[in-house]
Amino acid sequence: MREHDIDKNLISNIEISDEMRESLIQDVKSGKRSKDTRFRYSTALMALCIIGVLAISGSSASAAYISYKNRVENMPQEEQQEYVEELENDDYYAVDESMTRELTRSEKERLVVLQDAYYKDGVFPEESMPFLEKLSELKPDMLAFVEEDNKIHFPEGEMTDEQLLQYIDHEAKYMYTIEENAEVASEDEALDEETEAANEDFDLKIIEVSAKDEETLKQDTKDLIKEIYGEEVNDSWIFDAYETDWSDCEGFDESWNGYEITWSEYDAPNAKTYQITIPKKSEGRFRINKYGMEVFASCEDFTWEEAQEYLPQGEEAVKKFVKEKFGLGEPDRIEYVGAENAGGEETECAWIAYELYYGDEYVVVHWLISTNEINGIMGKNLIKVD
Repeated sequence: MREHDIDKNLISNIEISDEMRESLIQDVKSGKRSKDTRFRYSTALMALCIIGVLAISGSSASAAYISYKNRVENMPQEEQQEYVEELENDDYYAVDESMTRELTRSEKERLVVLQDAYYKDGVFPEESMPFLEKLSELKPDMLAFVEEDNKIHFPEGEMTDEQLLQYIDHEAKYMYTIEENAEVASEDEALDEETEAANEDFDLKIIEVSAKDEETLKQDTKDLIKEIYGEEVNDSWIFDAYETDWSDCEGFDESWNGYEITWSEYDAPNAKTYQITIPKKSEGRFRINKYGMEVFASCEDFTWEEAQEYLPQGEEAVKKFVKEKFGLGEPDRIEYVGAENAGGEETECAWIAYELYYGDEYVVVHWLISTNEINGIMGKNLIKVD
């Protein structure tokens, strides 16, 4: 069962208007901001990602973890205010849109190492990332958040380790602000009629699982991760499990009902994470994805035009995967899907989504182009649970 050890007083101590507070709450409830770009293309996955952000490690936290939590929980009030305002003004569909450039391959690889040091060893930047009001205050070699366009501005050249640590620190504090607003959203019961009406079409029910079911889900999903990815998780990882009921959500049916399980290597926005859906019945939807900076650091992004050159290679890898893991034969047909943001605009991406059709049913497989690996799969009748 989930244990929440976050100080719930952060948001109440910040001087913001009731209107702004309500707007923040609704942004979180509607899944406005997801921390991983690969989960911004589906309302359902976006919602699950936002819900999953509430998984917090329990009483066995390390000294480094406690140090990190103290850092984000005890931000000066002025800094707290800056992050709340950043969240309020964040209307980007993807993380990349909120930054002035992509991280280089070298920066991504160093970020993985420094992120481990930040969360696991308590290695923090010497200074916090600057918050600037105007673009005119920027210098070419600066890393800073600028209120004028609500973006993180990276230096023109390669970032130093100190700047990467500042960026990691910024993301940690920003995620903490999201968590705090999600806590407020989950506890707020004084929603007006207009707000209630807006939520009627997306009334996802979250149900706590019993201790017995949790232990079963732990072992079952450990086995699934080993079987599908050949990788192992252990009890030092952060585990979260809860049941979902989608019956009152427009556009969803009972095949979406099931258990949502998350394994995260540690408490970080970009930590290596497995996200799994175990359906209540075998004919329900099964899903398993792995993501995080460690997974994508070595991946290149492609336009859809560039990605199509790799379609045959990916198709062979995907068909081999579903045959070996799920016993599926040759599909009736295959469709290919490029990446789009929530606004329907084509974006660069590291993967291709393959839709394999078997009669009326289909299986979706995400294939990472540059690493030739399967990143995620979703479909009905893939595992037996009855």
